[in-house]
Amino acid sequence: MKPRYAEVAEQLIQAIGDGTFAVGGSLPSEIELSGHFGVSRATVRSALEKVQALGLISRRKRAGIRVEAAQPRVAFEQSMSNVEDLMQFAVVTERQVQSIGEVDAGPALAAQLGVPSGSRWLRVELLRIDPAKPQAPICWTDVYLDPVVGAGIRRALRRSSGLICEMVEARFGRPVQQVTQEIRAVGVPARLAARLAAPADSHALEITRHYLDEAGAMFEATVSVFPAERFTYAFQLRRQRR
Repeated sequence: MKPRYAEVAEQLIQAIGDGTFAVGGSLPSEIELSGHFGVSRATVRSALEKVQALGLISRRKRAGIRVEAAQPRVAFEQSMSNVEDLMQFAVVTERQVQSIGEVDAGPALAAQLGVPSGSRWLRVELLRIDPAKPQAPICWTDVYLDPVVGAGIRRALRRSSGLICEMVEARFGRPVQQVTQEIRAVGVPARLAARLAAPADSHALEITRHYLDEAGAMFEATVSVFPAERFTYAFQLRRQRR
């Protein structure tokens, strides 16, 4: 079942796309939208964040909510400067779990994840979907969880829509203190071509992330494949002043 904010966001996206809310015009206020949809302002706010992330609206103090485009951007753009930005990725996309099962880390996977060869992990295979373009998934992700952690949240994995690391924090009290990541250019693996609706060996980005708790222990690792032209990764570099 979809979260209520996601349903509200989809209705707003459709209304903008069919011209109910024209480009250059304004959306009703948060209070008006809250009354119209029968939801809280917090739910409306989350829905608007999702619509804004697609480039359809802008929000400014005293200027209201302006419609900027009738169609979402071609590529999904993620700006990353802290862990909270990563959390926001879950708000504006949908997770569709494909399978859940235990695996042994062979030499290649163990090297990629930085874990002992032969170690046991719970693997969650999933797609990340842009609700505006469900026919072209943003990415495929293999999530690897510490077996104890995985056992504790396994039943809830198909029902929850947020980031898995947030589920770990809620269940075990292990918040993410640090996320390390590696990005490399790859071809879309043949086994994922149909799932991603992308030609095998076509250009893609592979992002490997390691989630560390406050003690510096890794409890989750993810390997994601993003087909080209569907995802833009943005970050800022700042000079250190002495």
